[in-house]
Amino acid sequence: MMQVESDREWPRWLPSFGLVVLLHATVWWGYTHFKSELIPPRPLPVVQVSLIAPPAPTEPKVVPLQPPPPKVERQPKPVVKKAVSAPTPVPVMQPVVEHALQQAPVAIAQPSPPAPSPPAAPAPEPVLELPRYNAAYLSNPPPAYPLAARRRGIEGTVLVRAEISAGGECQRAELKKTSGHEMLDHAALEAVKKWRFMPAKRGSQAVVAWVEVPITFKLENN
Repeated sequence: MMQVESDREWPRWLPSFGLVVLLHATVWWGYTHFKSELIPPRPLPVVQVSLIAPPAPTEPKVVPLQPPPPKVERQPKPVVKKAVSAPTPVPVMQPVVEHALQQAPVAIAQPSPPAPSPPAAPAPEPVLELPRYNAAYLSNPPPAYPLAARRRGIEGTVLVRAEISAGGECQRAELKKTSGHEMLDHAALEAVKKWRFMPAKRGSQAVVAWVEVPITFKLENN
């Protein structure tokens, strides 16, 4: 009976033993498998870098300009003149010279054309002679003194501008300067219109021209 009981208790510890063996085997397998991964990495080499200061700027070198080399004038090569023998004079035959002289053209000097004469200057224009009204043979009567102006003692000078025809007649008369009194101005204009004149002349030809005629009114008692 006792032997039978011992056979029944043996299997109780056998699973525990197998479990321990399996656990150790697993640990050993994991250690061998992950051994390479658990190796710590090697430290990287340290590289030291140092900054170098830039080189100081160098001053530009001034190269002095050298004068160009003097030009060397080439001496011309001496020309060797060859001695030229004098030509042998050839006798000229007299008949040939005479024939050549007969055929040579003779230059005839032609008279040069006369130089053109300068244009004649225009003749000066004749001076204009103005008409005359004070010639004795014209017998021009003096203007009538207005009675009203004489009573009042009015005096004055009138300047009349008249156009005289080539026949010596007054064609128009106008007042150039008044005396200040209408009665005297009117009397002077009427007198000049009736006068005869010596016509104006340009050279020997009678022409139409204007003339100024002064007429003075003055009382004899003053």
